[in-house]
Amino acid sequence: MTCLPYFVACSLTMSTPTARPTAARPWPRWVSIAGWSVLAILGVTLLVFVVTVTFGAVHGTEFCPQTFERRSYSYYELPMAHIQMTGERHADLTGETEKCVTTNKFIAVGNGKKDWHVLVGSRGTRLRRPGDAGILMQYLDAEESGSMHRWVRWSDEHGPLAKVFWPAVQRLALREMYVFMPELFDLAKTIDDPVKLQQDLDRFSAQKLVLLARGQLARKDAAGAKAVLDEALSLDPTNAEAQEAKAALPAR
Repeated sequence: MTCLPYFVACSLTMSTPTARPTAARPWPRWVSIAGWSVLAILGVTLLVFVVTVTFGAVHGTEFCPQTFERRSYSYYELPMAHIQMTGERHADLTGETEKCVTTNKFIAVGNGKKDWHVLVGSRGTRLRRPGDAGILMQYLDAEESGSMHRWVRWSDEHGPLAKVFWPAVQRLALREMYVFMPELFDLAKTIDDPVKLQQDLDRFSAQKLVLLARGQLARKDAAGAKAVLDEALSLDPTNAEAQEAKAALPAR
């Protein structure tokens, strides 16, 4: 009699089902793909940023012959591809001599096209070869005692000479013929008569323009050579080399 309750209790115990744990529902596959894609994009973006900041810095200084302005420039580009990534920033670096030339209207300052000739610059970890315009800057930055700029003093003391000298400097600068600047400045040092200085500057400039025209002809640029030769003959109509070179130009 005593075993029956125990048997019933055991049967009830054995027949009661045990609850099974519920399995976690997996994330949809697109969520995983989206997450890894976002991480990849962030990684590539960070890599491009670090490489651009480290190796993509471009900066330097440049000179405008039309306006006698000097400025710095800087921006970032994508290395190797040379794709500019940021806007270009500038800061005015115009010197006292340039300001003297423009303030006294020794040159004609144009309001149109501006050419910027690099003085010195760097791209990433590489320095650019200094530009020929730096030759002119050596004269414009030359100082005397008391930090007075040499060619500012000269221009102040020799106004009539300055009026014919600086346009000749600008003429060669516009053509990027900076290598001839030392000879041009030597003429200004040795001639005190404005009329004679004008004549010598014109003859000198015409000779150098003929050299430029010959280089353009060698590159098959007949139109450019003709324009240069016309300018040379306007300065010195008696220049035989300019006359001969223009006569030898191919007919259109």
